Amino acid sequence: MKSALKIDTRVRSLRSYLDEFEKGVFQVPEFQRDFLWSTDDIIQLFDSIRNKYPIGSIQFWQPVYGNSDIWLESNNYIGPYKVKNTSTEPKPIYILDGLQRLSSLFGCLINPEKYNTDRLLLDENILLEKFRIYYDLEKEEFFPLRKNQKYTDNHQVPLHVLINTADFRKFARDKLEKIDDKSKIDIYLDRADELSKIISEYEISSVDILNATLDEAVEIFWRVNKKGIQISKDWIVNALTKGSNFSLKDEIDKLYETLKFYNFQNISRELIFNCIQSSFGKLSFDVDVVNLIKDDKNTFIQISKKTLLSIEKAVKFLFENLFVVDNRLLPTNWHLIFITEFFNICQNPSIIQLEELKKWFWFTTYSNYFTVYSPSKRAKAFQQFRDFLYGFNDEILYIENKDSRFQVPKYKPSNFGSVRFCANVLFQLSKANEEIKVENCLGFESIKLIEEEKETLGNLVYKLLIVNDTILNYNGIKHTSLSFLLTENVFEQSSEGLFITNEMRHLFAQNKNRELIKSRENLIKLQEQDFIKSLGLEIEI
Repeated sequence: MKSALKIDTRVRSLRSYLDEFEKGVFQVPEFQRDFLWSTDDIIQLFDSIRNKYPIGSIQFWQPVYGNSDIWLESNNYIGPYKVKNTSTEPKPIYILDGLQRLSSLFGCLINPEKYNTDRLLLDENILLEKFRIYYDLEKEEFFPLRKNQKYTDNHQVPLHVLINTADFRKFARDKLEKIDDKSKIDIYLDRADELSKIISEYEISSVDILNATLDEAVEIFWRVNKKGIQISKDWIVNALTKGSNFSLKDEIDKLYETLKFYNFQNISRELIFNCIQSSFGKLSFDVDVVNLIKDDKNTFIQISKKTLLSIEKAVKFLFENLFVVDNRLLPTNWHLIFITEFFNICQNPSIIQLEELKKWFWFTTYSNYFTVYSPSKRAKAFQQFRDFLYGFNDEILYIENKDSRFQVPKYKPSNFGSVRFCANVLFQLSKANEEIKVENCLGFESIKLIEEEKETLGNLVYKLLIVNDTILNYNGIKHTSLSFLLTENVFEQSSEGLFITNEMRHLFAQNKNRELIKSRENLIKLQEQDFIKSLGLEIEI
């Protein structure tokens, strides 16, 4: 049943916003994003105010107060300040849209030495980091004070001093009146008075959403921000699953701690959330998460928990079976989403199923499968992938035209943003003949074979970084090249997995480095071509 939702609009001076803030009126709902603005953003805001440009309206939410006390647990800051939890009046009003602007205004304009300590807590580190903005009365411009900077010129005034009459009088006595050029003092005073009046009297409109339920507030916030600044979806989930002893944000934080062991801690939260969304059966990131949770909150929580475990299993599988020992080597985000769903469906997969998954990985990587197909076809591919795992389809791969064959693009020097480049590096790592476990593999290294030559396919060696690695730690030296592999017979057997042959050793002994590098490049390409053909793929001519 809908609440008696009501919308009011008001226009108030910036001074009145400051007064309300110091009374502890404003708070931040847990689904709000963190403060993201830089000092440049803050300065642009004050420039707009000085020029009397509009800065947009603020949206506030006044909850249905039977349930509002749950929000007093929020740890979110407004600028460097946090409102103290209290049951006394006034009842809190939550900032639904405009947190970045209000944080900037309150952080710079509230005097950190005179704020209302009964209602506010100050974090001095946050204050020093972003909110010490000054105005230069000579240059007539705003500027930030560096974190460790203590002294300023006498004509440079903190914004919080500028808008308080008593504070500015003291500043004028202590600073301005000591300026040697007395002719400038009156100019500075006039400029300060003008800017103070502009800021204090600057009017900001607000839209007040009254008597809205939590669900309504989240939905409004979601719609307002959907096409604007990206927000973390797990905050939205936290709000809608409040009181269920489940925090998606905390669970994702725990997952990141585990992913560190696999060098996967740098994948985005958005990708993790996309894995969760896709676990509801459709490869769609436009799913209305609000309605998804409203339909069945408990089911959403249970599926989210299972999917987070499956993400860990997927990363472990990629690491130990497919040589994706660093998230930079993940060919596409789609691979993690699909493989996560594999472990959602096959929680205890057989050896045959795992082998099928490995073949699927190599095929989709080399064929650039996810880039070639459009979003609608990727969705069909996801459905067929799931149907195969459930036993409803005999083919794991969706192929639109059975008569056509996927072609593998030619190798081109690139970087880890290229699927084809990642495929080649993973292939090289797969030839290492080394057992990979999270306990013994720390990642991988790329190092030149011959130091004075360029970084090319033939001269770059990709090597798994193994605990107590006998090659990379040879003679206890941090090597800048691996040319010693061309002279030391002790490494003759292990060098095969690095595409180094006796013929290359002979070329090195004759100082024919260019021919050596070309020979190694041809060997890598030839062996990779044989592997590609074994996948049933054709190589682009």
